[in-house]
Amino acid sequence: MTETDVVPLLYKPSAWGSVFSQLPHNEALGGGSAGPGKTMALLMEPMQQILVEHERCRDPDHKFHQPWGSSSGHAIFLRRTHPMLADVIKRAHRLFRAIDPAVKWNENKSTFTFRSGYVYQFGHCHDKTDWENYLGFEFTIILWDELITFEEEQYDQINSRLRSFDPVLRGMLKIRAMSNPMMQRKRGDNYSVSNPNWVRTRFVDPSPAGKVTLVKKIRMDDGTIERWTSIYMPALLSDNPDPEFRRMYEINLQQKKPHIRQALLRGDWYTTEGSFFAEEWNPALHICKPFDVPKEWPKWRSMDWGFKLPGCIHWWAMDEDGNVFCIREMKFQGQTDEQVAEAILQVEKAMGWSKGKSSKLTGPADTQLWEQRGDSGKSKAQAMADKGVYWTKADKRSRLHNSELFSKRLVDHSDGTTTPGVVFFDTCKDIIKLIPAIQTSDKNSEEPADGNDDHPFDSTLYSMAYASHGRAGLGWVERDEEDEKREERKNRGRWGYGSELM
Repeated sequence: MTETDVVPLLYKPSAWGSVFSQLPHNEALGGGSAGPGKTMALLMEPMQQILVEHERCRDPDHKFHQPWGSSSGHAIFLRRTHPMLADVIKRAHRLFRAIDPAVKWNENKSTFTFRSGYVYQFGHCHDKTDWENYLGFEFTIILWDELITFEEEQYDQINSRLRSFDPVLRGMLKIRAMSNPMMQRKRGDNYSVSNPNWVRTRFVDPSPAGKVTLVKKIRMDDGTIERWTSIYMPALLSDNPDPEFRRMYEINLQQKKPHIRQALLRGDWYTTEGSFFAEEWNPALHICKPFDVPKEWPKWRSMDWGFKLPGCIHWWAMDEDGNVFCIREMKFQGQTDEQVAEAILQVEKAMGWSKGKSSKLTGPADTQLWEQRGDSGKSKAQAMADKGVYWTKADKRSRLHNSELFSKRLVDHSDGTTTPGVVFFDTCKDIIKLIPAIQTSDKNSEEPADGNDDHPFDSTLYSMAYASHGRAGLGWVERDEEDEKREERKNRGRWGYGSELM
């Protein structure tokens, strides 16, 4: 009995696992709920290479025959810390010895070496710079288990060692990863992750439903174009073929907090362990379908400026009971202040929120809009006002205080029977994805963490502080034409850039 005959007797993948193992992509992430056998599927990913190498050594007539012990194949299975590898290595001992009784284990190097010479290594990256330990290696397959526990730089640096001079293995190179969606920025004093959402941003955000091939075109030095393909393959507990396992796992998950249960059972990437708003945020209450906003509701906008990273603008309205609705969202990146102002006017003209060449709205914006610029001396606020878009300075005195205002609005409901203090139209996708992922600050457990990718959240906090002044202090209420004329006469000469327009 050959190794090819033994493998099916030892490991029978689920239907999901079979699909994953046959993916032709350069890079693939299997992610989602716990329980469908992701780690086992990952452990067995190099089997195709291992079997090919055994066949090349066994068959003297093989076009690329090689002597026993000469294979250059090298797999590496990575977890963030060494103790995390213990259970996987235990499984590997049982499986690999059954596949190849002559396989040798090196405790010091954490490697299995098969008769062909193929090396299967188990490694870790506890410290952020531990990727340097793998400089000079040539891996033919790189395997990442619980990818969310790694730093993005560790992932990129080690992946750059995917290479081979061998004509057979060169066509089999691949990167594979598995992960649950939950990650804390810091796991006690053991290790930390700078950005706990990088895996989601990189693999899930482009196509949350998954199963879509993403193509990156790479221009080579000789002018040719190479294609690098990647894919996200969602996995659910229901993909595990063992009904008793599924039943017991689901029972055990009922003891978890709702956001943790949602992540582990449903594979929800937009809820995060350690989320600052884990207890308050409820999509069933805080998200609604868009509706026609009554004319008498005050309306305003908020903005957090961004240039290298995307900035964000939100439009808001307040009902008669003081509940706030986020009714529209717009992101921008790499644009000038005048370009952003023109984009705002386009939105507001279409919504009937402008008059002539100017907006009727105002609202809070990041105070950096009022900083003087070196070239013309004109601030962004002035440049946007010249275009007819006006702002007030956001209250940034206390991020903690503004977060408390937001939390109070989130919990301002009674058993789900009344409208919460803040609700988001389901078209405001970026802020909806971000809120359940906001982490708790390492410095203050009462305050949300401040990150580089949270412009939509900062815009929301500015709006919470602005709305705390009540309906009378908000940006604009639609009036009859005669009311508007009377108000204009009353306030003529008072309005400068950045003021509240009526």
